Amino acid sequence: MDTAGLLLLGAAGGAVRGVVHAYDCMSEWLLRRQEFRLSEQPEAQGPPPSFSAFYDVAGESIAAAVHIMMGAGVAALMAASGQVDGGFATFTVGASAPLILVQLQHTRLAEAVVGHPNAVQGPPPQEAEPPTAGPQTGPPNGPSTGRPASRRSAADPRGAE
Repeated sequence: MDTAGLLLLGAAGGAVRGVVHAYDCMSEWLLRRQEFRLSEQPEAQGPPPSFSAFYDVAGESIAAAVHIMMGAGVAALMAASGQVDGGFATFTVGASAPLILVQLQHTRLAEAVVGHPNAVQGPPPQEAEPPTAGPQTGPPNGPSTGRPASRRSAADPRGAE
């Protein structure tokens, strides 16, 4: 399949994602309008719910354009690398491009390249268990004194420090 066909099928898959979302929003809007009409006192509740309360036309238009580009790009990359072959597979990859990219965001490679988005900027967390080999320079969760900590138990005949 040529590159133009791959891009077109991937873009069509990305567009389908937007169409499905618009359908979901429309279904929810129709359900709420029906509930409003069937309520006992619709006049007291104000006007019926508007479609814009369930679907942001400007925002969703931008999201649809981004999904179309993502679908085309991911489908072309997957097909060019030999991971998908055929029209239906390319279309499906385009439709699932947002999900694929979200999954890639959570991989170890992405954390190594980009960094963990939820990482706390501060010192690394302390280990719960002290190391078994080598001197310990302080209690596991307390401040370090710079000298090795005692490994003697309370039952040690030499006593505690």
